[in-house]
Amino acid sequence: MNSFSIIHANVVTPEAVIENATVEIESGKISRIVQEELGRGAHVIDAHGALVLPGIIDIHTDALDAEIMPRPGADIPIAVAFRELERKMSGCGFTSVYHSLHLGYESAELNSRSKYARRDVFETVFRESQRKTLLNNKIHLRFELSGINAYETCFEFLDKGYISLLSVMDHTPGQGQFGRDQYISHLMARGKTLEQAQVEFDERALRPLIEGEKLEALINHCKRLNVPVASHDDDTIEKVNQVRALGINICEFPITIETARHATQLGMHVIGGATNILRGGSLSGNVSIKEAVLEGVVDSLCSDYYPPAILHAMFKLHQEERMSLPAAANLTSLHPARAVGIDRNTGSIEVGKDADLLVVRLHGSIPMVTHTVVKGEVVAQSRGSVNNQVSESDHQLANVHG
Repeated sequence: MNSFSIIHANVVTPEAVIENATVEIESGKISRIVQEELGRGAHVIDAHGALVLPGIIDIHTDALDAEIMPRPGADIPIAVAFRELERKMSGCGFTSVYHSLHLGYESAELNSRSKYARRDVFETVFRESQRKTLLNNKIHLRFELSGINAYETCFEFLDKGYISLLSVMDHTPGQGQFGRDQYISHLMARGKTLEQAQVEFDERALRPLIEGEKLEALINHCKRLNVPVASHDDDTIEKVNQVRALGINICEFPITIETARHATQLGMHVIGGATNILRGGSLSGNVSIKEAVLEGVVDSLCSDYYPPAILHAMFKLHQEERMSLPAAANLTSLHPARAVGIDRNTGSIEVGKDADLLVVRLHGSIPMVTHTVVKGEVVAQSRGSVNNQVSESDHQLANVHG
């Protein structure tokens, strides 16, 4: 049952807010957006003046690994974690999610103390994503360039169709988000002596990396398969130039405002963490994503480690910085869709696109999702969404969708 209408809605399109509008959905697609009331039949959601926004598209979230291993050594069955995370994210307004799963990241694997091999995680998540799901689920492979032994596995997973986005990460201390002094201070805070910390720094800084022809071969393989590639934690203009020369067109988590500016000037999609905006700054003292967004050098937001942050960051920009709702929504939907090449089908409320959208009502200044719709299916609904009352048609629709 994926044909119905949403009436009495303030509809956020890429350019404007259409007040008191109706969105008609037929066979999972948006068929009409009009400023009149249509279709007062059984299959109607009455928004009662709430906002209708494009569904959130998150192209970088570490939430699934955290759901599988909520504590070191505490392994949850992968399929259970996948399904439970879907339920949580649907309630937060996500319609497309690129689960960011690391590979070759030795320190993350050791710290997790998981019984699961990384292959188990990738294969199970891909298998579950091919079944009937609540959301549009994809895999974002985060490849750590020090993961020499995982290099061939990247090609295997790409060839099997598991991967919809690849990012190349380098967490070698002394560059990126871990400067030398910062890294040594971090180790000493965890109980290392200065001498022990310096020795560990030197060992990690000298680890061999996938680079040169091998890195170029991996990126070219992604190009042949039409899999977009992102860089990660770019900290210098020289590094931005290097990754752009390789054909990478997504810059994730720039460390400085200068690298964000330069990536934008080179025509790259620049992705920042919504948690940085919600919390009021970076955990590591890096660039303020709010300032970068307002300057126009970050064009997309992702959730990184806290999925609810995206919706709240969107409204924080609107309420505190007077950013228009269309511009704020584009950061969380249309622009990420463009970055990964799915904007022809989703990412905005436009006729002909998939009906991936949200109904959002403010509780004070806090946005709360009352309905999440994916390809015309209501996948999440708050029954007490409108002054603790739901219209009869909402009840009927909820029953249809289980």
